[in-house]
Order: sequence, then structure tokens, then C-alpha cells
Amino acid sequence: MTDIRTLADIETLSESVDLECKLAAGRDGKGQLPNDFWPTYSAFANTHGGIILLGVKEQKRRFSLHGLSDPQRIITTLFNHLNNRQKVSSNLLTDKDVNVIRIDGKDLIQIHIPAANRKQKPVYLNGNPFKGNTYRRLHEGDRPCSDEIVKRMLAEQVEESR
Repeated sequence: MTDIRTLADIETLSESVDLECKLAAGRDGKGQLPNDFWPTYSAFANTHGGIILLGVKEQKRRFSLHGLSDPQRIITTLFNHLNNRQKVSSNLLTDKDVNVIRIDGKDLIQIHIPAANRKQKPVYLNGNPFKGNTYRRLHEGDRPCSDEIVKRMLAEQVEESR
């Protein structure tokens, strides 16, 4: 797990196969769960897991702490959506996977997304695993899975491990 405690820790970050930073400022600047959170959630779940940091600003591939004024509201929204099967097929998170970190009087949210097990995959969005609603993490990006990859994940749900 990424250990973030200081501004220097944030400045040394770089997005990777298992780390994604999102500003999450929202229209009002007070913070909200961004729509592009969900493809990353699906991608991490369907690959090797990862960390999403909310409240971190990226500019020219450098990161700085923006902060979130109401992290608890964002966390409530997160868990409401995680338990809505029309939004996402599976909730892999527990309270221990979501932490508020305070640095220099500003809050950010660290979300650890575990890898889904074979029976939980695919983790997909919008009530349909096909048509670009299932993602995998490749390099530092969330890539839609082809229907063939989704069919393979679905077939692996029922196969006994060899």
C-alpha cells in the first residue's frame, strides 16, 4: 500500500499500473466522486488491484495536494454507488479500504481496491459486462476489455482451478 504522510510523499508520486490520482474537486470545488473513478475501479479489480488517491492535482505529470473539504460526503457517495448494481457489479471494498489522510490541514482520500477473485470477475459498470463496460489496467491507463476477454472472465468463474 502507498504510504502518504507528507507533501514530499505526494510530490514523488507517479501514476502507474497500480496507482491513480484524481483531483475530485467537483463543480463547486468542495469535492465529489469523479465519474472517471469507476473505470479505474473496474480496471484495478479486474487486474492486480491498486490505490486511488482523491484530492491530488496533476499538472505536467507532477502531483500536488489539492485537498477535499468534505471527504465523508464523498465516502458516503462511494459506498452508495458500490452497493448499486446498476452502477457497478460488485463491491470489493470495506471500511478499512478507504482512509482519509490529513496533510498540512488538507484532506485526501486513499482507496485501496483489491483484485477481484476469479468468481467475482468481471467487475463491470452500468449493469452490462459487454460493450466497453469492463476494464483492465494496462501501464497507467484503464483499457476497455473486448467482448472476448469478458467472455473468458465469465467462463473462468465456473471453471475449477487446475
